[in-house]
Amino acid sequence: MKKVLSFTVFILLIGVIFSGCSKDDMEELVPEVQLKSYESGTDDGYFWSLWKSDGLSGYVDYTNGSGGNYSVSWDMNGNFTCGKGWSSGSRTRVVGYNCGAFSLSGGGGSMAYYGWTRNPLIEYYVNEKWGSHRPADGASLGTVYSDGGTYNIYTSWRSNAPSIDGTQSFRQVYSTRTSQNSTGANHTITFANHVNAWAAAGYGLGSDISPAAILLTEAWGTSNGYSNVTVWESGSSSGGSTPPPPTNNFSGTKRFVNRATGLSIDGMGRTGNGDDAGQYNSSSSNAHWNIVDAGSGYFYLVNQGTNMKLDGYGRTSNGSACAQYSNVTTHVNAQWQFVDAGSGYYYIQNRGTNMRLDGYGRTSNGSACAQYNGTTHINAQWQIVD
Repeated sequence: MKKVLSFTVFILLIGVIFSGCSKDDMEELVPEVQLKSYESGTDDGYFWSLWKSDGLSGYVDYTNGSGGNYSVSWDMNGNFTCGKGWSSGSRTRVVGYNCGAFSLSGGGGSMAYYGWTRNPLIEYYVNEKWGSHRPADGASLGTVYSDGGTYNIYTSWRSNAPSIDGTQSFRQVYSTRTSQNSTGANHTITFANHVNAWAAAGYGLGSDISPAAILLTEAWGTSNGYSNVTVWESGSSSGGSTPPPPTNNFSGTKRFVNRATGLSIDGMGRTGNGDDAGQYNSSSSNAHWNIVDAGSGYFYLVNQGTNMKLDGYGRTSNGSACAQYSNVTTHVNAQWQFVDAGSGYYYIQNRGTNMRLDGYGRTSNGSACAQYNGTTHINAQWQIVD
C-alpha cells in the first residue's frame, strides 16, 4: 500500500524550519535548515510552490493533500504565495476548483488562478475570493463576463519588485470578480476569456507562458487566516463569445427599492453637483431613474425629476453617501453595473469606485443612500420596479 505523505512548512519566529523538497526527502526531517525564499515540487501529479518575502515574521503552515488539494494556515507579517496547479501555464486551460474554506483577517490577499509570462515579464491573476480588501488597484480596463460571473479588469506597473526572474520591473494584469465566488461548490475559470479580454484592452500576455500556474492563496501585511482548496483541469477552451449578464430589467424608467428598508433611491429634488442622493418611500418622479446604456455592461442612472445622474463621486469609504452629478458627465463614477444577487434582487455597483449602493439600514425618509465595498448584505440588494 502506497504511503501517503504530506509536506508541511513551518516558518518560526526564530527563523528556522524543518523542510523537504520531495516525498522521498520527507522520510527524514532535517532540523536547523534556513527556509529558502522559494520552495516547489510535485505532489500526487500536481506542481506546488511556496514563496515568502524576506524578513517574514510569524508562521505559515502549508500542507499538500491528495490530488490537487492543499491547505494553508498563517499568522504573520510579510507576504507569501502558495498553491497547487501545473508546472507550465496554458492560455486555453479551463481550471476547475473547489474552495472548501477561505478566511483572511487583516492585511490583503486573495485566492486566485495565478502565474507569469516572459517576453514580456507579466504577472497575472484571476481573483475569485479575498478578505476585507477587494483586489481593485491600478488602472481600470473594463469588464469581462465569464463562468457565470462579471469581472473587472485592472493593470498596474511594479518597479524593482520580486519576480520569477529576481528583482525586476514588470506589469501586473488581473481580473477580479465583482462579488466573491461561493465556498464549498465546484467552479470553473475559463482562462482564455480573461487572456482575450486583457489583449483586447491592450495588455496581452507574453509570448512565453511556460512558467508555472497555480490556484493560489496569497496574503500580505499583518494578517492571519486559513485556506483549503482543491484544483483540477476541467478541459480546454480558446474562449469566444460568452453571454453578457441578463439585461431584461435594465432599460426604461425604474425605481430601485431596497430589500431591507423598503425605501427607494431618490434624487430629493437636488440639482447641485455632488449633492447626496437620498432614500424615500415614494413613487414620485424623484424616485424614478432612466436607465441609459453606457456600454461594456454599465449604465447611467438619470433621475427623472432632477435630470441628474447618480454618481459615486469618487467616495470609497464605507457608509459614504452616494452623490448626483450633471447629466452631461460620462465619467466612470457615473457608470453602474447590475450584479445578480438572486431572488429578483441586484447589487448596484459603481465602475469608478467599485462601491455598492447600500440602504445602510436607514428607514427615515430623506436619509442618505450610502455606499459599501463588496458587501452581500440585504442592505445592498435592490429590486428594480416600474
